[in-house]
Parts: sequence; C-alpha cells; structure tokens
Amino acid sequence: MSDDPKITALAKHLGVSEESISNCHGDTYESIDAPGEYLVLDDAEADQAWDEALESYIDDCIFPECKDAILIQYFDRDAWKRDAKFDGRGHSLSSYDGEEHEVQVDGDWIFIYRVN
Repeated sequence: MSDDPKITALAKHLGVSEESISNCHGDTYESIDAPGEYLVLDDAEADQAWDEALESYIDDCIFPECKDAILIQYFDRDAWKRDAKFDGRGHSLSSYDGEEHEVQVDGDWIFIYRVN
C-alpha cells in the first residue's frame, strides 16, 4: 500500500494498481491505466477548494456581468454561496462530469473529482 492515502483512494476508485497512479501537480493525479486527471482531496481540502471555486465564479463570472457598481455592494456573497452549495461539491470541483466520489482509506474519507 502507498504511503499516500490519495494514491490509494484513487487506485481503489479506478480499479487500477497504485503503481499506475502519478501526481500531475498539486492534488491532481492521473493513471496510465485509466483516462483523465483527478482532483483528490480530504474533506477539509475539498471544502476549501469548493469555497475558492465559488469565490472565483463570483469574481470572474457574476461581477464582470454587473455593470452597475452600486448594485455590486448589495450582492450577498455568503448567501449566494450558501444557495450554490445545494448542488454539492462535485458540481463546482469536477469540471468533467460534476460528480463527487468518496473512498475510505484507513478510516479517513478521500474525495475524488474528475477534472478532464
């Protein structure tokens, strides 16, 4: 078994050997035996990445479309993010299919998101 629970979790999820998994960058991994790249996070990391993704969406997509600076000051970021979270983390973190997968490794849950 790998020393990295993220590699172990992704190998279990994909049904491949741990030796086929490699780290692309940061928390993104791939396998030579399965297509795609996967973001692999623990629960706290997934929550943080989710919040960052929602903040980025607000800054990159919502605010540029709002031409009235006065209206922006009334935008409630926290309320918008709370509403957006009803769709789940996969919707924001898995750009491939919007799915969140979970695998338990040594009693800890690891969450997997396909990103391409």
